[in-house]
Amino acid sequence: MGRFTWGSEEHRTWLEGHRAWMLDFYQPHVVDPAGGFHWLGDDGRPKPEQGKGLWIAARMTHCFSLAHLLGRDGARDVAQHGVDHLLGGGRDAEYGGWYAQVGAGANEAKEMYGLAHVVLAASSAFTAGLDGAQALLDEALRLIDEHYWSEAEGACLDVMDRRFAVADPYRGLNANMHLTEAYLAAFEATGERRLLDRALRLAERFAKAQLTSGREAPHRLVEHFDEQWAPQPDYNRDEPAHPFRPYGSTPGHWLEWAKLCVQISALRPDVDWLVPAAERLFAGAIDDAWCEGGGFVYTLDWDGSPVISNRFFWPVTEAIGAAHVLRLATGKQDYADWYERFWTFADEHLVDHDRGSWHSELDDDLRPVKLTWDGKPDLYHVLQATLYALLPLDEGLAKHLLKARGV
Repeated sequence: MGRFTWGSEEHRTWLEGHRAWMLDFYQPHVVDPAGGFHWLGDDGRPKPEQGKGLWIAARMTHCFSLAHLLGRDGARDVAQHGVDHLLGGGRDAEYGGWYAQVGAGANEAKEMYGLAHVVLAASSAFTAGLDGAQALLDEALRLIDEHYWSEAEGACLDVMDRRFAVADPYRGLNANMHLTEAYLAAFEATGERRLLDRALRLAERFAKAQLTSGREAPHRLVEHFDEQWAPQPDYNRDEPAHPFRPYGSTPGHWLEWAKLCVQISALRPDVDWLVPAAERLFAGAIDDAWCEGGGFVYTLDWDGSPVISNRFFWPVTEAIGAAHVLRLATGKQDYADWYERFWTFADEHLVDHDRGSWHSELDDDLRPVKLTWDGKPDLYHVLQATLYALLPLDEGLAKHLLKARGV
């Protein structure tokens, strides 16, 4: 047994220490007393020139809600700061909802990507017993119902203007994928069956429909669509390294959908396509994108050749989650072996043992670079990676941590 062996007590003990070390990096400086959360640099210090994105505010609220459920000192205060910000000064008092970004690079658009993370944050905060969390969750879900969700399409549009009057024609996989995760968390927090039904609808559109489309290599999921949901395979060809809408297909998203499909299957065991779809997406990511020296290339062209070959940190964390739930769902040892391989690579190359947290991006020689991300703004992916090993199939993070406390 080694410290990265799936299911071992030694591994769970190591994860506990690594999780505390990660939180030690973010907790001292991430809170902005004026409201919201800072984007942190490589040394853990705020980088105000990066502005404050809604996705960071929501993810930090989610993460510190989980940390509070784990019993971490001071975590409740950080999470409560996030809820208070999202209910107060971080909210558009005139038209409702939340701006995509405030401060430097301010953006008044109302984006589904950030709103999905507000649903996730509010669900975890509600489960953790934070003041105002239910009101925050109710507001976020109401906005989706009124302005974004299409029952006919079984998906959400991506961007509204500040007044919720005009929708951008772009439609995308990424925001809807995070909404799937958020709906699962909200279902567990509230028991509202329609939220689970919507998560399944989203998986049907973005996983099942693509995998059964008849396209060559359909596991290379199409990311971008127009307002009629026609695929746009050439979208952002001239900006291939876009941080949220890159050109081509993103293997990290195949792994996220694999994880989500298995999680849905545990709650809807009557749906027989979910686990096979997850296995196909996982296998595609390994075959197409896992490099000989380790790590996943960021994006692929439609023939399977790399577009951005740099290795980002977050696909490895999603691979960890997918391997864990697939091991539970199928009993196959191969997934446990991959789980150990992913953690070994992360510890050797992605973890910044000198300054804390993880490097955001590596080049082809596995050296840290800053081509797409400057700093370490994101705790969410890595914190969740340290928690997957605790999860049974049929419970999400916040619900399981609450039950583990005996509450």
